[in-house]
Amino acid sequence: MPSIAVVGAGQAGIVLSAALLRAGWRVSLCSDRTPEELLAGRGRPTACLFGDQVEYEAELGLDFWPEASRMRRIHLDLCTGDRDAAFAVDAPLRKPALAVDQRLKFSRGLRELGARGASVTVGVVTEAGLEELAATHDLVVVTAGTGAGPLFELDPVRCVHTEPQRRLFMINVHGYDLTARPEHREGVFSFLPGTVEVFWVPFHDRDVGESRSVVLEAAPGGRADRFCGVTSADEGLAVLKEVVDELLPHESAFLRPARPTSPVTWIKGEVLPVVRRPVGVLPSGRHVLGLGDAVVLNDPLTGQGANNATRMARFFAEELAAFDGPYTADWLTSRFDEWWERGRHANEFTNRMLAPMTAAQKELILAASRHPGIAEQLWEGFNDPSSLSPWFFEAPAAREFLARCDVGRLDVLRYRLAVAARVVGQKLVGPRPVRRPAGGRAAT
Repeated sequence: MPSIAVVGAGQAGIVLSAALLRAGWRVSLCSDRTPEELLAGRGRPTACLFGDQVEYEAELGLDFWPEASRMRRIHLDLCTGDRDAAFAVDAPLRKPALAVDQRLKFSRGLRELGARGASVTVGVVTEAGLEELAATHDLVVVTAGTGAGPLFELDPVRCVHTEPQRRLFMINVHGYDLTARPEHREGVFSFLPGTVEVFWVPFHDRDVGESRSVVLEAAPGGRADRFCGVTSADEGLAVLKEVVDELLPHESAFLRPARPTSPVTWIKGEVLPVVRRPVGVLPSGRHVLGLGDAVVLNDPLTGQGANNATRMARFFAEELAAFDGPYTADWLTSRFDEWWERGRHANEFTNRMLAPMTAAQKELILAASRHPGIAEQLWEGFNDPSSLSPWFFEAPAAREFLARCDVGRLDVLRYRLAVAARVVGQKLVGPRPVRRPAGGRAAT
């Protein structure tokens, strides 16, 4: 029976351990916290899983929340600098998505894997600890930070950015007004290009269950970049409401009555997207494999973190289960390079969305606002980013794709004129004022 030590009980670690236990491996799972500590911790990233990844967790017996709401469609509003929604894209997902509080997932997952036969240890894994694990197991996989310092070198060829591209704020809320915006019964994205993207995700929260996880991505130094000084959930939500009132007022009525799900379910910060080499070498000369965020870290703009971790864990579980070893550094690097041929599309999707939209991408999204079939194919990119290649990334391929969908150049021009007429009409009418009663809260 081959043996593996998995360092980190997050998304990649839980999924990889479950898959290899099922395949008959002896699994040692190392967590820096107990299940009770994981459950009692601060709020964690939203981590919405899309269709294929939701199904894979269920296949592994990790679907413990049948009561959690599934996201079955996405509504995207593209807004202008005058606070108007220029047009919307609305279509179903091909398979439901699911966002469950990671405190629940990781706490339950750690207990479950122990019950299935994994050897669970709790504590920070130091360099000496990695050496011991490497000496006593056929393979060590690191899926999280350790006390051993940087294990995996940056890959300069696969890294694109040298600094964070967005300032981030996330908060879980309840008490919102669904009657004001029925679109929020499903997933809603609000984009003001060049300024802010806001994602309103149906979420199963540890404390209140049904809720919404709101993820805001602000252009550094822009009009929505106001969260650096936030020190509490209440303060962060107040700033969020101000940003929405000023930049996305069509969402104000929905958000106005909302409250944080708890004082600790909020996060602020920024992410530097990086890709690292997949194999790290210990002082003894033994090697370890990196998976998940330990080696591929993306900005959360396209929600690929937990999805990428799941895809990577699934790929390596299948490769390891089909191979008798030895699991040499060259073999592991070769497998990672094979995975990267498909996995790189998640990075490309995220990097392209972080950049200003190209003319071809604007045409695609505009066409999607008129053709639900095109919108559905766009949304599939969140589940499988490789499905967007090459038509979302290359202008000639984009135009060929639209032609196959019976959308010609004159159609795109007609759509543009319709949007321009709508925007001009909104300007003539003027923006709907947002009244603020005493205390600074917006009111209608």
